[in-house]
Amino acid sequence: MSVYRPKRKSEASKFYVCEFFIHGKRIQESTGTTSKTVAKEYEKLRRSELERAATGMPTEQKANRIRTVAEVVKPYLEAYELNHRAKSILFSRGRLEHVCRVLGTVLLSDLTEDRVLAYIRQRQGEKVSGRTINMELGELSRAMGHPWSLLWPKVKKLEERKNVGRALASEEQHRLLDGLKDRRTPHLQTLVPLLLLTGMRAGEALSLTWGQADLIGKTLTVGRAKTSNGTGRVIPINDELATILAAHRAWFVGEFDEPLPDHYLFPWGKPRPCDPSRHATDITWGWDELRTDTGVRCRLHDLRHTFATRLAENGASESTMLALMGHMSRAMLERYSHIRMAAKREAVSGVTLRQKVENSEVVPVKVPVVAQIATIQ
Repeated sequence: MSVYRPKRKSEASKFYVCEFFIHGKRIQESTGTTSKTVAKEYEKLRRSELERAATGMPTEQKANRIRTVAEVVKPYLEAYELNHRAKSILFSRGRLEHVCRVLGTVLLSDLTEDRVLAYIRQRQGEKVSGRTINMELGELSRAMGHPWSLLWPKVKKLEERKNVGRALASEEQHRLLDGLKDRRTPHLQTLVPLLLLTGMRAGEALSLTWGQADLIGKTLTVGRAKTSNGTGRVIPINDELATILAAHRAWFVGEFDEPLPDHYLFPWGKPRPCDPSRHATDITWGWDELRTDTGVRCRLHDLRHTFATRLAENGASESTMLALMGHMSRAMLERYSHIRMAAKREAVSGVTLRQKVENSEVVPVKVPVVAQIATIQ
């Protein structure tokens, strides 16, 4: 192994050259540096890289080591859009937007564990939850092409909340529904009751087409869902929701004419819906305004938990709940198990070995009189 300056005079001669043999092959190349110390380190890393390549192990291109985080994220997102759903793309962009804001100019070689910990502290200072930070760094690691555990083995994921959501009290539900009357967007006026009466996820509801809504047969067919079990499930709708959807259809006809099967129930467009061939993807602003006006502190996903709770209170079986909701985590099922058990107890309390017979004659039975035994003094 040797590191030296070329004898010939040229612009490139100011850089040190490394030369060594590996598996009988002579390697000679410029290190791109005028520092002999750095040149020796380059030779060491280059030799290790070629050794890994010779044994079939993956190697990283030299250009990758001097790219910034932003330069890695951009092509990753462009490729991500080719084979992922619109909601997944929005999720990935939203997470990486914060990553690029804070770490965009940082070189990959400088993205050490200490730098990642500094990012975590900064995001915590911005009052961001542990789950959100985990998702942001998770997306960054995927953009870099390596798992978190390999990139930053000493950086542990932050603790996340274990609660799976909550059900709205009846009074809270009434306030939300009353607050819908003065909404400027028609989407929430239909979406909130739909979520409360079907238990659908917001993404599933927003992507519904009129071809999936059978107002005569009173069913909704879910399209592509979060899980395979949820995709294509058919949810019956009651008379109350059928009336709401009929009113929503009348609004749609007034705005866009008769809906086609591939038109979306919730068309895209701000501030007013304008394109029925695309569905709305973000109702955050309207939802936040509704919660503020009504004073109800809940997530949109809590409407799904409210529906599940109502099912459990009505004594629905686990198989029925899974069929209607598509998928529930074990934590969610355990949360509702005590409600279902209470309903089951009430149901079995009416089942007895000897049923009571109405208007049956009561046959008097002579009860033998037992003589009282005198107390022994």
